Amino acid sequence: MEVVGTRGKGTLFSGETSNKPSITSIYDDVVVGFEKHAEIIMNKLIRGTKKRDVISIYGMPGLGKTTLAKKVYNNPSIVNYFDVKARCSVSQAYDRRTLLVEIFKQATNDKIKIKEDDDVADMLRKVLIGKRYLIVLDDVWDVKAWEDLGICFPQGECGSRVMVTTRIEEVTKHLPHHSDPYSLSFLTSEESWELLEKKVFRGESCPPDLLEAGLQVALHCKGLPLVVVLIAGIIAKREREASLWLEVANDLSSLALGEQSMKVIQSSYDHLEDHLKPCLLYMALFPEDHKIPVDHLLKLWMAEEFVLNSRTENMEKACRVCMTDLLNRSLIMVSGMRFYRDVQYCSLHDVVREFCLRKLTEDKYMQLAVPFNPYQHLHSTESRLCIYIHDDLVKQLDHTNYQLDKIPMLDFKETNSLEFIAHPKLNTWNNLQVKSSEKLRLRAATLSEMTNLRHVKIDCFFMVWENNEQESSSATMLENMKSFGTCDIRLDNMNARLWWRFPNLEELGLNVKVVPEFPLFPIAEVHSHLIFLLWSSL
Repeated sequence: MEVVGTRGKGTLFSGETSNKPSITSIYDDVVVGFEKHAEIIMNKLIRGTKKRDVISIYGMPGLGKTTLAKKVYNNPSIVNYFDVKARCSVSQAYDRRTLLVEIFKQATNDKIKIKEDDDVADMLRKVLIGKRYLIVLDDVWDVKAWEDLGICFPQGECGSRVMVTTRIEEVTKHLPHHSDPYSLSFLTSEESWELLEKKVFRGESCPPDLLEAGLQVALHCKGLPLVVVLIAGIIAKREREASLWLEVANDLSSLALGEQSMKVIQSSYDHLEDHLKPCLLYMALFPEDHKIPVDHLLKLWMAEEFVLNSRTENMEKACRVCMTDLLNRSLIMVSGMRFYRDVQYCSLHDVVREFCLRKLTEDKYMQLAVPFNPYQHLHSTESRLCIYIHDDLVKQLDHTNYQLDKIPMLDFKETNSLEFIAHPKLNTWNNLQVKSSEKLRLRAATLSEMTNLRHVKIDCFFMVWENNEQESSSATMLENMKSFGTCDIRLDNMNARLWWRFPNLEELGLNVKVVPEFPLFPIAEVHSHLIFLLWSSL
């Protein structure tokens, strides 16, 4: 269950957003300096031995290994050459079955459903046998990851390839390869300037009076693409004065290569408005390389009261402005787009996430344990508890029939109130199956007291809405409710005027078990804000 609401107080952000850009208008996929690298890697993929080969790319963090692999993977000639393609991010901490499921779904275009007791490794192997496949394993930290996954990629004479990216050269030496590992080099000073210019001026040319200062900034980025785009995010927000840009160049020149990325991220963080800092740090609580659904993240920001607007109906818009600002500064990355060019998924670069985790701990912003902390305390003047659901907590929730006061790991004596429960939609939670006898029953009285509630989504529980109160003008109005969705709901005893309590609903999705005899929406004008309606009944 995902219930996101706010208390209506806090001062982290309040302002007008009417003239701010949308998330769709700021994203541009700027790739510079990878043409020669991409050509070499594509030749390794298409030419050479017909036997399965492992093509590895290694280099220090921030060089653009993932960007290069993605550019090659999406190249039309590669897309047309291979019968089957799949890519996944492995990271330091990984779950073998989760990765295999992800690869299998891509390899089969998600046409074959996977049961809990299926041998996914064997299923994947059978799908790949006899086909020319390309599998990309991004961000591999240990050769054990290859040992866990590589046995599922069959040998053959079809010209299949596995592409691996890693920051650790030693890993590449232990991979079964015919082609030599490829060391990704730094950008040249000219390429660094080209990337900086494109990121700062967005297609326009640099003014002549800034050219020399801009070249100095690019030179002192030392060829690291990550540093270039982060610096671009900083100077793009400053006044266009050569003296200010030269100050940035001088600061960069004093940094050693190994410490440069962290120092630049720190500078980018320091230049953030106060309301953006918790938004960025919060993202580090998601697993490494996790594709974070933007819509879900924005709701969590609202629930944490990171983003508050003077006009509550614009809170969603204010959150999207924050997302836009962080994207513009290159502190977060786009990892998935909708077909109409809106950002659907975002993620943190490994180095940025590492910085955020350090910052969380240093500033005691949250009590933090990595990975998968059962609960995080966000200290404030009023004690409150925010729970992040993970594997162990799911089991305890199941065992106690979802009675929170019966769960040992939750000590409610430490807090005056439980504000909300949130989870980052990890695979374990997504795949959780709850027996019908154990389903949660959520009643109308529970929600009617939550006057600041904005979004409710109940994915895997049965909701009973029993509301027999007499229609009256004193009935609680939930004017802040924007979206309501549930997989199963029974409305047989529901008051006919119930939906009048949600006059500002924009999205409604229901799977109705028992359809009442009376019309649920007798006057359409009441819900003039409704833009999405999904209705099904059994």
